[in-house]
Amino acid sequence: MDWNDLRYLLAVHEGGSLAAAARRLRVDAATVGRRLTALERAVGVRLLEKAPGGMRLTVAGEQAVQAAKHIDETATTLERQLAGADVQVSGSVRITAPETVVSHILAPHLPAWRERYPALRLELRAATQVLNLSRREADVAVRLFRPQEDTLMARKLGEFSLALYGSRTYVRRHGRPRLDALHEHALLGYDESLAHTPEQQWLERAGNGAPFALRSNSRYALLEAARQGVGLTVLPCYLADGVSGLVRLSRVEDLPRREAWLAVHPDLQHAPRVRAAIDLVVEVFQHEGARLRGERPS
Repeated sequence: MDWNDLRYLLAVHEGGSLAAAARRLRVDAATVGRRLTALERAVGVRLLEKAPGGMRLTVAGEQAVQAAKHIDETATTLERQLAGADVQVSGSVRITAPETVVSHILAPHLPAWRERYPALRLELRAATQVLNLSRREADVAVRLFRPQEDTLMARKLGEFSLALYGSRTYVRRHGRPRLDALHEHALLGYDESLAHTPEQQWLERAGNGAPFALRSNSRYALLEAARQGVGLTVLPCYLADGVSGLVRLSRVEDLPRREAWLAVHPDLQHAPRVRAAIDLVVEVFQHEGARLRGERPS
């Protein structure tokens, strides 16, 4: 039996339904259902049964919930004891995030992080692909989509805005583009590896099937090409606002917003060093909220 599945049973008991348990645990209801089915299969008895307005415990379920509460209390006590054994946050933590997030959102705050936790050794890994947290390829991940893995704990960090950008030189030569006539302009798009992103999907719709003058998997390459007057592209406002020679050519309301999520494996989320890293990332995204939302245009 996976003792972790008892958390799901306890959450259903306290919330009264699969949906309430899912909200409490920050997973979807299907995940809760699968974990409960696995638990019942492991113990060989039914633990829950349907009732008006939700679910209720069987006799065996009542016994299991009492055991789960005891285990949870014991684990919480042990966790506090271990956390208090060393009040200094120390050790190594690997944080993975897309390159633009690492360089433009996280890295500028490193001096403050270092001053706050001098014994914490941080590794910022700019990832071009999703790293597997279950295999400890990283301890904490910042992703630009909601994590789908059942094995991870996820928390929404916030949203960030996108906009259309081009150079002042391009606008002088070709005029300020109309969003309903972008097929008449040179567009700079994302390659096949980023075809699923809102940026690329918006560009394809707005361009009405017109071929791209350039495609790349690098936002930095697209930014530089746009700055040099090669064409127009969609970029995060936190990356492009303030870049010399670039101008924002759309409202942020004209394009979809993207989400940023934090992911961590449940086995690590309460370790002091990891907890400290999580708190730092959350605080940075709160601090950078206005810039992420594009409220400070160039």
